[in-house]
Amino acid sequence: MKTILILISFLFLTNSNVMHEDTPLQIDKNGNIIGLPKEFSPAKFDLNKKTLRINDKEIVFPKCLNYYFEEHRNPKLNLSASWYHSKDIMPYYLNFSISDKSVNYGYTILVDLETLELIYVEKPRTEGNTTYNPEIELEKKCLNEYKNGIKTIF
Repeated sequence: MKTILILISFLFLTNSNVMHEDTPLQIDKNGNIIGLPKEFSPAKFDLNKKTLRINDKEIVFPKCLNYYFEEHRNPKLNLSASWYHSKDIMPYYLNFSISDKSVNYGYTILVDLETLELIYVEKPRTEGNTTYNPEIELEKKCLNEYKNGIKTIF
């Protein structure tokens, strides 16, 4: 039994994905996303226009996704990203976390950092000490609008 516990502990300590944390990012007054490596530059997000640019890709979020940025009365937007894990597990990503202290739920929009493809939208909610992260099923029309909205800038 002791050997099994040591083996399990070793696996947890050596597997960086178990201890993985996103890197917090900032948005300056000009919409520049601060904290990403140069390979993802330029990086900008305009909350008013719902436009995201990473390197040579740009997306204007379709109206069907704007709701998640605008639904809260006092929204707080946090950005984080991960680009230092194995792409075999998950693509490098940018995480939009939208919350409001006055309610027990928020929204998470996860976007592929390299292609800007939408990975998922979730609606995390907290009940007591437990957080639930159900994925929101978007309509096919919304998904197509998003995918067709990704542009390459030359």
